[in-house]
Amino acid sequence: MQGMQKIAFCDRADRVMPFYRLYGSRLSAKIMLVMKLTIVLMTIAFMGVYANGRSQSVTMSGNNIPLEKTFSTIRTQTGYLVFCDRQLLSEAAPVSVAATNMPLNQFLDQIFKNQSLQYLIREQTIFVSKKVKLPGEPEVITSVPVEGIVHAENGYPLEGATVKVKNGPVSVITNSKGYFDLNANVGDVLVVTFVGFEPQEVKISNSTKLDITMKRQVINVDEVTVSVSTGYQTISKERATGSYGVTTAEDLAKVPAVDILQRLEGKVAGVKVDPNAGTVQIRSTNTYATGSEPLIVIDGFPMVAIGDKQTLTTRGNSLMSNNAILSSINPADIDQITFLKDAVATSVWGAKGANGVIVITTKHGKRGIPTLNFSTTVGMASAPKFSKLHWMSTAEYVDLEKDLVNKGFITDSKQSPYYQPLYTQNPSEVQEWLFKAQRGEVTQAEANAAIDEISKRNNEGQIRKYLLREAISQQYNLSVSGGNEVNSYYIAVNHNRDNPIYKSNNGNNTNLTANLTNKFWNNRVTLTTNIQYQISNLTTNLAAMDALGATTTSLRPYDMLVNSDGSLIKRSILFRPEFSDSLTNIGYLPFTYNAIQELNYSNTRTGTTTARFNSGINVQLTPWLNAAVSGQYQRFNSTISTINTIDSYAGRMLMNTYTTISSTTHRPVYSIPYGGTYYLANQLNSEYALRGQLNFSKAIHTDHHINALAGTEIRQAYTKGDNVTRYGYDADANTFGAVNPTVYNMTMYGYTQQLGNNVSSITEQRNRYLSYFGNVAYNYKSKYDVSGSVRFDDYTLLGIDRSKRAKPFWSVGAKWNAQQEFFLQPYSWLSNLSLRATLGTGGAVPLSGYNKAIVNLGNTDPNTNLPYGTISNPANQGLTWETTRTLNGGLDLGFWNNRLTASIDVYHKWSNGIAVNQPYNSTYGWSYLYFNSGKMQSHGIELALNATWLDKKDFTFNTGFNFAYSNNKVTDSRYDNLAVYNLLGGSAIVNNYPVGGMFVYRSAGLDETGQTQILDKDNKIIKSTEAIPSTFSMADMKYVGVKSAPYFGGLNNSFRYKNFDLQVQIAYYFGGKFIKPSINGYPQYSSFYGTLGRQEDFAHRWRTAGDEAHTIVPGLDNLNYNSFSRYQFSDKLVRSGDNIRLQQISLGYHFPQSMLPKKVIKSLSISGNVRNLGMIWVANKEKYDPQYLNNSSQFYSAPPVTSYLFNINASF
Repeated sequence: MQGMQKIAFCDRADRVMPFYRLYGSRLSAKIMLVMKLTIVLMTIAFMGVYANGRSQSVTMSGNNIPLEKTFSTIRTQTGYLVFCDRQLLSEAAPVSVAATNMPLNQFLDQIFKNQSLQYLIREQTIFVSKKVKLPGEPEVITSVPVEGIVHAENGYPLEGATVKVKNGPVSVITNSKGYFDLNANVGDVLVVTFVGFEPQEVKISNSTKLDITMKRQVINVDEVTVSVSTGYQTISKERATGSYGVTTAEDLAKVPAVDILQRLEGKVAGVKVDPNAGTVQIRSTNTYATGSEPLIVIDGFPMVAIGDKQTLTTRGNSLMSNNAILSSINPADIDQITFLKDAVATSVWGAKGANGVIVITTKHGKRGIPTLNFSTTVGMASAPKFSKLHWMSTAEYVDLEKDLVNKGFITDSKQSPYYQPLYTQNPSEVQEWLFKAQRGEVTQAEANAAIDEISKRNNEGQIRKYLLREAISQQYNLSVSGGNEVNSYYIAVNHNRDNPIYKSNNGNNTNLTANLTNKFWNNRVTLTTNIQYQISNLTTNLAAMDALGATTTSLRPYDMLVNSDGSLIKRSILFRPEFSDSLTNIGYLPFTYNAIQELNYSNTRTGTTTARFNSGINVQLTPWLNAAVSGQYQRFNSTISTINTIDSYAGRMLMNTYTTISSTTHRPVYSIPYGGTYYLANQLNSEYALRGQLNFSKAIHTDHHINALAGTEIRQAYTKGDNVTRYGYDADANTFGAVNPTVYNMTMYGYTQQLGNNVSSITEQRNRYLSYFGNVAYNYKSKYDVSGSVRFDDYTLLGIDRSKRAKPFWSVGAKWNAQQEFFLQPYSWLSNLSLRATLGTGGAVPLSGYNKAIVNLGNTDPNTNLPYGTISNPANQGLTWETTRTLNGGLDLGFWNNRLTASIDVYHKWSNGIAVNQPYNSTYGWSYLYFNSGKMQSHGIELALNATWLDKKDFTFNTGFNFAYSNNKVTDSRYDNLAVYNLLGGSAIVNNYPVGGMFVYRSAGLDETGQTQILDKDNKIIKSTEAIPSTFSMADMKYVGVKSAPYFGGLNNSFRYKNFDLQVQIAYYFGGKFIKPSINGYPQYSSFYGTLGRQEDFAHRWRTAGDEAHTIVPGLDNLNYNSFSRYQFSDKLVRSGDNIRLQQISLGYHFPQSMLPKKVIKSLSISGNVRNLGMIWVANKEKYDPQYLNNSSQFYSAPPVTSYLFNINASF
């Protein structure tokens, strides 16, 4: 025993052949006896050696190192036992090695190279012996069992990789763990292939337990990736029968935008991303009754539907989106996003996946030493120019006001015999000068001179100085990850700050993510834990937005904010200035308003916390069967508080409304407690889910491979909300007064009214879900794949009758990997040729009705002072599921080692049982009820192309292009003859037309009096003074198309020169239509009261006879409602929404290792990104941006201006 060396190491090699078999079975009895005794004695002596969970890799470097010293290093770093005779060690040659985290078998191969020794791994022991050849016996038995794991560079196992003995008949496929086993001869070469990765060749040596790392091919792809995740399982892309789209962490990193939706736009075929609206739609809509939003799954479980994120701006002027779920995920924490499109891909999610599924997989730790990553992104954008809003100039706006006054649309209330100052809104400055001239208080010349001076004003400079600013966003990411074979971790913290263009608006949020993986009992049990916690705070102030909108406090183009000396200009909004001043003098609070002053008041603060805890345990029962139990709890809390202090305009106006003046004391009498108002709303959304699942994966005789899963899950979603309004609030003392909501309070207008339900309300809802699911996939010879799945959903949303509540959903699919056929093998340029076909069903729960009556409970009835309730939804026993059947066909192509790839999908959907609101016997208390009577169909085609044009050491050039077409048709809406007014605007559901189809009037221009004329189907003119005939129907109108572009896609070019990389992204939209924003807020009757719109078309209105030859904008003379409304929806205003836009250009630089401090910084890169560079081409001549229409005449819906982002990313 003195002559043996010992080392401990943790590994298992159960399939390695017994040591004595190396020399055959005819060893002498003496040799056999010595070997047996040696092994028994050494096993007893070292039985107490503990094998811990250290890594199966070795790090060592040096020249002429004694072999014995390498064994000591193995013992220290790994823990293996090494049995070897000292005499043999003394005769061994020294070795030179340079190994960093080198797998043990590779390290042993290197140190035994050119030695007279050989080694064998058995259990947790390395046996070393002299190379000998016994007489009459072969040198070695060459047929050995080989096993191994195939994984990507990030450590994730690759399911479905092909492992084949080179120039031999043996071929197997890896299972879900990346594991394979086969028999091969020592010296054979294994060829490992997997779509999207470079083929690997591994030579079989004495070590028969292999760890094979696959390197990704250098191809910029959207569709070709390692694998796709359904949320329940990970499927090899080359084995998947369904339709999927994939975006990896590398793809996301190429777009260093703060918001994830900006990173996804135009990336995946058939996925329409709108960062402006914060929406994502996968393929065509399935219904016109419920929503079309896809299900969002994170780390295997759906996220709570919490609606839209509270936004700092309504549209377009913040660098963050308003999608609550997606905005809660830090893009730097995402490893992969999979878009499930067809029935086979989504069927495992049942009803929830009817509109498609977005599966997000977050990052996990990788084997190796800890890695620290830090990145930061800073973005800047200026406020849009007013010229992009298509507004009138000040002079044009003043001219319109003069026209309205001169034609009697706006009259001087002071000259009315019924003048009541309490009900008279303050006229504009221009209007007041005109009225003064009418009253004789000034001459017409003086009025004209004052109005001419006003026409020269432009308040854009003051608005930009006092209300707007440059938008700035900041994002910081810090993460640490690492691990070994049994434990891994990924911990990250992210902080965002967002300051949009509107002053007094800001937001910030902080995300914490922790993903842990632990393995036990020789890696047979895996415990995963995912934790996410987010805190978000937003402050919203509407003063700047209202100033640029179309409200009573909005600014006209000549309304200034400050005087020349810098003092605030305080406007009277509610009443005429002299009357407002008189009220203030007797005790009322000031009635004046200034937007700059309001920036300090009336702030709404929104605080949210989102927590998600996800954990699962997976037990490997056999090499081909594992059981998993997982669960998730998520909770969303929000608190919204709005404080209108007594100094704010809203606070003052509320107090004044409930103020009267005592006839005896002549002092103010307050009907409600004096002070501000404090509105507080709380909302809680929580959900728990528990899932049990069995996973089966087995290869049978190398030609057959079966993957299957079966499981069940339960979920409960709970929502509770409450709100309360406190009156008489004092922010300094944090006190408020008591009010009785049932009491009638006296107002300044002389009548009484209740505060009523404005004081408080409470809502609560709980839904439960039970599901059973199963999926099986079969592969034969890596050529033919078939799959099937079934899911049984049972939701309490549909009442208590299980026969109507529960619904099965199913899918089947098949795939033929034709490239593997022998007759295509001679064509080496063909890398992939696959055909796919799937058919399946999905569904949705109608959101417009319930099987049981829904009763809303109120506070007290104002007449009886007793609590009351209302039935908001009657019991509808006939309501059940909406269902959608989807047929999908696909073709996947790859050429020249996948340097050029293409994927084509064609699909058709049939939706039935869509909830339609139908007439009902009103004697039951309801005139309309929802029934499952609607039907529709949709179809589409998707194309994804990816090409590597150049792939050299110093220069690469890749292109990704995707195209999608989707359209739909309503086949049964139960209404064939809709009223004309229901057809306008693109919101009508019409048989044999798409959802969102637009119908408009056929314009006949203006008549000689400047009023709109339309045509019927027989080209007969109908004047605005005439009512539309009862015979006028849909046939008399003109169908012009759909609002949403049916053709859309993106083009992404990627260039790399040495350490520089350049990304150029283009998006395009074709086939959509829109109605040009024209004269919103136009006077419609003989008098006008309200706020004028500011669209430039006002300046092109008809004025005198003959103008009808060159304008279609109706004039003010003889104006009536028909003229205005028929013009607004005429075919003359329809424009094409076709546009091609340059979305972003990104330039980055990766510092070479020679420039970085050794052993400190692993990698360092910087990049600059320019977004929203504008439209390269647009079809409409006025240059309206169809993606950012300004229909409401409000500034916050202007197209976004170019934004600039800078990013730095470092690893340590």
